Amino acid sequence: MMKRILLFILALSALTGCSKEDDPISRRYPCRFYFYHELHPTSVIMSAYRSAGMYVYVYTQVDQTGVRYVYAKSNRKDDIVEANAITTAIEKGVPYTLGANNSIGLIIGRTNFNGPTAFDRTCPNCTTNQELTWNESNRQQVECKNCGRIYDLETGSITSGADGSVLLRYAVTIDDRRLMVGN
Repeated sequence: MMKRILLFILALSALTGCSKEDDPISRRYPCRFYFYHELHPTSVIMSAYRSAGMYVYVYTQVDQTGVRYVYAKSNRKDDIVEANAITTAIEKGVPYTLGANNSIGLIIGRTNFNGPTAFDRTCPNCTTNQELTWNESNRQQVECKNCGRIYDLETGSITSGADGSVLLRYAVTIDDRRLMVGN
């Protein structure tokens, strides 16, 4: 009986011992992004989700006719920007809140060791919305042209530049119909 009580106390302390600081998911900015891969099966977004070391910038904009587009640009060397028109009723019902700034967006991909990941594409250490860009010498890293920090997309940590905060991370899940990123 005493052994069961001790196990219960240990389990309870393990559950309550986690603090908010242990949660790797950023709550600094709201993030809700759904991408219906069943409607866009050849998208580079899904290629990045499935391929270790591949990442994409994802951002949204509404054109002059009122159509929302989800744009994606890969960390591959090409400069092709994919435009996915959001035209179905189910897609139009999504709020598309991409962290700090919808037009700067997110970085979505698959790490080599930790699986699917999503980061805010704004620098967490600059006071304005500074977009991160691919590091030309290593496209599995991004850099801030404003503060000079370079971040590794495997972990979100700073690899070069002044100490500071790691990249803002969001949860990534997938089901039969959609890829979901959020907090």
